Parts: sequence; C-alpha cells; structure tokens
Amino acid sequence: MQSRAIQNSWALEFDSFSNTQSRKGSAFDTSVGSYPHIASNYPGAGLTYVTNNLNPDNPYVLMQHQGVIQNNSYSLLSNGAWHHVTMRWDATAKTMTYSYNDKDPSTGNAQTPVGTKTVSIDTTKIDPNNTGYARWGFTGSTGTNWENNLVIFEQVPGVVNSSASVTATDLTTDKVIAAGDTVTSGDQLQLAYKLNYDSGSQDWKDIVAKIAVPNNMTVSYARVTYADGKSELIDPGTISAQTLKYQLTHDLNGTNAPATITIIGNVMGVKNATTAVAAAKSTFNGSNALTNATTPNFTISAASNWYLRLFFGTAANGTKTSQMDLDAVKDTTLTGHFTYSLTSTASDAGYGGTAGKAVTLRPTVNGQTQTSMTAGDGGTFSYTVPASLLLPGANTVTLYAIYNGGTNVSDVIKATINVGSLTFSNVTSNIAFNAELTGTAATIAPSSQPNISVADTRVTGKHWALSASLTGLAASFPGEVVYQPGNGNVTTLSNQDAAIDTGDSAATTTVSKQWSSTWTDSSSKGLFLKIPSATTAGNYDGTITWSLKDAPS
Repeated sequence: MQSRAIQNSWALEFDSFSNTQSRKGSAFDTSVGSYPHIASNYPGAGLTYVTNNLNPDNPYVLMQHQGVIQNNSYSLLSNGAWHHVTMRWDATAKTMTYSYNDKDPSTGNAQTPVGTKTVSIDTTKIDPNNTGYARWGFTGSTGTNWENNLVIFEQVPGVVNSSASVTATDLTTDKVIAAGDTVTSGDQLQLAYKLNYDSGSQDWKDIVAKIAVPNNMTVSYARVTYADGKSELIDPGTISAQTLKYQLTHDLNGTNAPATITIIGNVMGVKNATTAVAAAKSTFNGSNALTNATTPNFTISAASNWYLRLFFGTAANGTKTSQMDLDAVKDTTLTGHFTYSLTSTASDAGYGGTAGKAVTLRPTVNGQTQTSMTAGDGGTFSYTVPASLLLPGANTVTLYAIYNGGTNVSDVIKATINVGSLTFSNVTSNIAFNAELTGTAATIAPSSQPNISVADTRVTGKHWALSASLTGLAASFPGEVVYQPGNGNVTTLSNQDAAIDTGDSAATTTVSKQWSSTWTDSSSKGLFLKIPSATTAGNYDGTITWSLKDAPS
C-alpha cells in the first residue's frame, strides 16, 4: 500500500466513509469503528499499515490511526455546512496540533472545538535529506459514496499572518459595547475595525473589506486610516443590503500596519419596544490572506413617544443634509432648528412639530467627536466648525440632538464642507539654456520647457492669474529671458511680475502643455533666451519666481 502513496509525507485525513469490512481493500478503518473520523499518519511508511493474515484466503490491511478525532456522529464531517480547522506546527517540539470546529464559520468567533489533538512528527520521514523544506497541499479520493469537498485557506503560515478586530462604542454614552449590552434608540455608534499585519514573507495584498453593518444601524461617515497617516473617505452611499464593500488602496506590511476602518452612525429602534441586534461578521479578504471580525450582539431599548427632529435651515425649509463650498480653510458656521412631535408622520421640514426646550448637540467633524454644546430655547441652533478641524477637500460634519438625558434622540443630519484651494501642482525647479555662440544674435529655447501646472479645487466660477519675475541675473549679461504667448507678443522677464497666463477653476491645468520645444519665430510659445551678437561665453544664473493669485472674473 505504501508504495502507491505519496512518499516522504505526513497526512491529516478527513474520512467521511469508514471502511470497516474485514476484506481486502475495505478494512482500513476497522480500528476506529464505523463513524467518520479525523486522523493522521505517514502514507508512504510501512509501519502505518498492519496486515491481518488470520485467514490465508482473505488477508486484509488495517491502517494505524494517530491523533483520532471522532464523536460517534455520522454528521461530523458531512452535513452541508462549513467547518473550521486550525493547524499549528511547533518546529522546536516537532509537533503538529490540529483543532476541528474551533471557530463558528458564521461569525468567526472562537468556540469549543469538537476535538484537538497533538501528534509528534518524525521529520526524517518527510524530509530524509534534511533540506528544511516540505511540499504541502491537499488531495482527495472517493468511491461510489461521495460528497463535495471544498477548501478555503484563511491564512497560509509564513506568507501572511494577519488578524482583525472590531471595537463598538456608544458615542452618546461614551461606553464600549460588550455582547448583550443595551443601547438607547438613536444613540450614535462607532465601529472601529483594526486590520493587523502580524508577520509574513509578503505584503497583505489587494484587501477587500466586506463590512456587515449591524441591523438597525444607519451609517453617516466612514473612513480608512493607514499607519503612515494616509487616509481616504468611504462613501456610505455605497452600502447595499447593510453591507459596505471597499477595496483598500494600500497593501499592509510590517511598516504600514495596522489599518483602521472607522464607521459612525446611529441605531434606530422601535417605539415602546426593544429590538435585538445580532452579531455581524465582516471579512477582510486579500489575495493571500483572509481574516474576519464580528461585532457584539446588543439590544436597542425603546425611545419615548416624543420625536425629536433636527434640521439644517429654517423651520419652513428644513433639510437633513447640507453642502458648503469654501475657497479656503476658515471657521464655518452651520445653522438649523429642532422640533418635537408626538407623531412619526410630521414632515421632514418640521411642520406640525413644536419648538422644544434646550437640547444638547453632539457634533463630529471628519469622524472625530467634538465637545457637546447646548442649543437654547426657541428651537434654533448654531454650530461653528473651527478652521483647525477642516482639511482641503471634502469634510464631513454630523450633528444629532438629545433631550432629557438621552430619552429623546434625533436622527443624524450631515453637512459636507468642501474646502477648495489654489496651488501649484508642479513647478520645474531648473531651466537650462545651452547654446554655442556663433557671433550672431540668436533666440534659444531651453533644453526642455518647464512644467508649470495649476491645481484649482475651488468652486466653479473662480479665476486665477499666473505671473513670473526674474532676479539675480548678472547686470553684465547682455541678453534677456522672454515669454512669448504665441500671438506675436513678447514679454521680457524682470524683477517685476509679468503676466504669463490666466485660467478658470478646474482640477488641474498644465499651463506649459503647449509650450514649444524649439524656437521658430514670434509664434513660438514659452520661455526663450534672446542674446545679442556681442554675448561672451560664460555661465549665467538667475531665479525665476512664479506667482499664482486669485483673479477677478
């Protein structure tokens, strides 16, 4: 038997059909009985097999089973469900430990395994030449009785060892949520998923986060932040069927890990009742490693019959979202109103609602909880976002209101503050004019025209003007640096700003895109050096200063 097996190997078998008939080819499992089992041994070693010759007319072979896991159930292996197996190799002790059903496949949570066994491994049997390496894999065989066998590798030792965890926090009460806890309807929750790269020979690559948002939770903000400080917003609008799917733009490794995905939203319950929220399992699947994290289960308690509503704008024109466009970072004030209503059918504009007493506003800016503030009687509020909290690009501000110690909690309203900027996206640092003097006047193009690009992320309708000045060029130099716009005009650069170009707000404008690489005549466009016939040989240096300014329309 051993001659037809994989030589120099150790195997862990998952045997769903026990061969216990005392005849040739059908007696392998006689020693472990008729139930499915997990066991191990060396397929290519003679000592793994025992021949029974009690009946010379019917000799048969038994297999020696080591580290048997069995529970006297025919559904141990084949019941139409996934089963989790963990194998741990101890190189020092030369032992292999395997645990079966040690995790709940639905949640990823640890559970008491059906069985755990540790067996000693004789490495001379699998690596007789002492190379220090072993080839591994999986295979299968069956007879007339068969079933599908599917395998998914979560982690491959030595390639990527990764893990994930999630911390759920009730931001309204500033309390970490444990399994079985109760939160109040309307409370603001934060889910922080931490993706760890523990070790490995490769980066954890192409990671796709598939985050299961707990039921009865709405999401208003999501962002992934990497260990190197880089981050990116995730659009909550992409959530489908309570699932947020997002592919990380950076791989994780020993120098750029962990990555944290932060999700902020509110829980919504049922009036005068409680709502149970089940644990939600999220997966983080890279091309070379898979891991998961599961939120705790919790209960949402009922809110009072009074409905507290929060809106941007005036009572006659309230909205739950708002957008502001800024040309630069500055303090920005958001205004709105809040109402009470005894029914859930009052319009979103607040009609039918009654202006409430003072409420507490809970703001967040870009996912960071800010100091609460009180909105006074009269039903209006004003919240100023400090300039120090705003960043170039899109900023997310959320607000919700609580009253009577949290008995009444409003929905979340969200403002998007877009901060634009006018900057250079590229300016070539050095420009060289190289030419051989011939004793005649000449106009020389630079070795390559500079790359001058403008990034203007301000609101549509803004304008900019680009100018340049030249300083530091020796007074003894007889020539001049000029700019030609290509329309026949020539502008000499001096220590005074000279107009180069103008433009409208756009993502990026490459001003020098069509500048000429050679000089032909006054229709050539770009920077050029004009020298008279009397120019003497030498190296001449100067400094061009590019200036970018907001310009009127």
